[in-house]
Amino acid sequence: MTMKRIADHDSPDTQLSAPKSLHLNRLKIKAGDRELLADTNLTITAGKITVIVGGSGAGKSVLLRTLAGLIPSNGPVIKWDGTIESGNDSPLTSRTEAVGNSHSNKDLQDSTPTSDAIPKVQPRIGIVFQQFALFDELSPTENVQFALDHRNDRTRTSGQSSRQWLEELGVPAKTPVAALSGGQKQRLAIARTLAANPDIILYDEPTSGLDAASGRKVAELIRHTHDTYQRTSILVTHDYETLIPIADEVLLLDSQSRLLVPVPRQDWPQIPTRMRPVQLSDTPIRPPTLAQQTTAKIDAFLRQTGSTVVAAARIPYDLLPLFPRPRWGLRFFAHYLRLVGGVSAWIYLILAGLIVGFTGTYFTFRFLPFRLYTQPLLIDELLSSIGFALYRILVPVLATILIAARCGAAVAADVGVKQYGGQIDAMRTLGVKPRLYLLIPIVLAFMLATPILEWMAFTSARFISMFSFTATHPDVGPFFWEQHFYRNLLTSDGGWPQGWGWVMLKNLACGIGTGAIGFYRGLAPKQSASDVSDAITSTVLWTTLYVLLVHFIIALIEF
Repeated sequence: MTMKRIADHDSPDTQLSAPKSLHLNRLKIKAGDRELLADTNLTITAGKITVIVGGSGAGKSVLLRTLAGLIPSNGPVIKWDGTIESGNDSPLTSRTEAVGNSHSNKDLQDSTPTSDAIPKVQPRIGIVFQQFALFDELSPTENVQFALDHRNDRTRTSGQSSRQWLEELGVPAKTPVAALSGGQKQRLAIARTLAANPDIILYDEPTSGLDAASGRKVAELIRHTHDTYQRTSILVTHDYETLIPIADEVLLLDSQSRLLVPVPRQDWPQIPTRMRPVQLSDTPIRPPTLAQQTTAKIDAFLRQTGSTVVAAARIPYDLLPLFPRPRWGLRFFAHYLRLVGGVSAWIYLILAGLIVGFTGTYFTFRFLPFRLYTQPLLIDELLSSIGFALYRILVPVLATILIAARCGAAVAADVGVKQYGGQIDAMRTLGVKPRLYLLIPIVLAFMLATPILEWMAFTSARFISMFSFTATHPDVGPFFWEQHFYRNLLTSDGGWPQGWGWVMLKNLACGIGTGAIGFYRGLAPKQSASDVSDAITSTVLWTTLYVLLVHFIIALIEF
C-alpha cells in the first residue's frame, strides 16, 4: 500500500505538539467480583508505539476503554480506581527502560514519579475501535470532516483537508461507508482519529477480522502514521505476530498476577508462552431460582421506570446548550427529520386518518338507534360532534400513539445501533456529548414532525368523512356536511379552529417525550443485538404509556 504525504507541518499553526506520555497512578480495575488489574503504577512512554498483549479474557479491551475515558469509575459492572494523567515526557525517556529488564511491577511502582512530579493534565485521547465505529449515514469525507471540526484547538489549522486525509490514507472518497472493505474502513477510522489531533491514539485490536496480508498492511500503516505524526500510540491486540514487529515497547497484561508487566525486547519471542488465558472457576454455577428470576425482572422494571422518569426530568437541562457546531447540528437534525417525518410516516398517518375518519362517520350513522326516525332530527348535531371528536380527540390520540410506536421505535433503533456499533463512544472520544448531536436534533425533529403528521391524519380523516357521508346521503350533499362538520370548531372571526392550542400542546408534549424516551432507551448499554431489540420493544411500551398519560392529564384540564 502506497501512501502519499500531503501536507508538511512547517508553519507555526500546523506544527505538531510534543507527544505526551500516559501515567497510570494506582490504577485498579474490577469486572464484577473479578479483579482485572491490581494496584498499578506505570508510565507509557511518549512518542512510541506500545503494544499491550494478554491472554483471552485478561481484560485488554476493558483496560483500553478505561484509558480512553469511556468507562465510568463506578459503573454497574466494571469499576476502576486511581488516576490516568498525561505529561510531556521526552520520547527518549522510557519508564520501562528506566527499570531495565525487570519484570517486577514493584520496581515499576518505585520508579514512578511522585504525584507532584507528574503534570496533572487530561489528555485528548483518540481511539480506533475494533468495529471501526464509523458514522454510516455520513460519507467518508464527512466522517473525517466531523473530526476536523471538533478538534480540541480549532484556532490552529489542521494542515490538511478531509479529502487530503483520505488521499493520504488511501480511502475512496465517493464510496459509501457501508460499501468499504474492512481494510478501507480501518484506514478511514485511522484518518478520522488522526484528523482530530489527539495527544494519544489507542488501537483496539486493529487487525481483528483481517486476513494476514491486510493485517500486515494495517501494521505498516500504523507505523507510517506514527512516524509521520509522532503521536503516542497504544495498541491492544491478540495478534502479536503481526503487530509486535512495529512495536517500540511491549506490555503484558498477566492474568495471574493481574499486572501490566514490561517485556524486554530480548524476551519478545517468548510472549506466546506467557499469554495464558484466564482460568475460570470450576465451581458449577447454579441456575437462578424462580424467586430470583422474578426479583431480577421486578428490579429491571423499576430501574427502567426510574431511568425513564429521570430522563423526563432532565429534558430541560439536556436541551441546553445547543449545537457546538451548527453545521453538524443541522446535519443530524435533517437525518432525524427524515427518520421521524419521512414519506413512509406520511403514508402511515394518512392511512390511519382514513381509517378513523371512515369508521367515525360511517358507523355513527349506520348503527344509529332508530335510524329512520332519529337521523333526520340529529344529522346536523351528529356531524358537528364527529368533527369535534376527530379534531380534538380521536385523531390526536391515534396519531400520537402511532407516532410514538413507529417513530419512537425508529429512533431507539437508530441510537441503539450507534451505541452497539461504537459511534456513541466515537463521539465521546472526539469531545462531543452525544445529546448535543442526537437528543437535541431528535427532539426538534419530533416537535416539527408531530404536528405536521397529525395534521395529515386529520386532513385525510376529514376527506374520507365527507366522502363516506355524501356517498350515504346523496340527497344532502357535501355543502351540508362542511357547514355542520366545522360548526363546533370554527370561531366567529374565522380564525384558527377552537381548541387548536390544546391540540398543539398535546402534539408537542407527546413528541418531546417520545423523542427523549427513544433516545435514552437507545443510549442504554448494548452488549448484543438482542439489547437493541429490547430497547425498541421497551420504547414502544414506554412511549405509548407516556402518550396516553399526556392525553389523560390534558383532557382533565381541557374539558
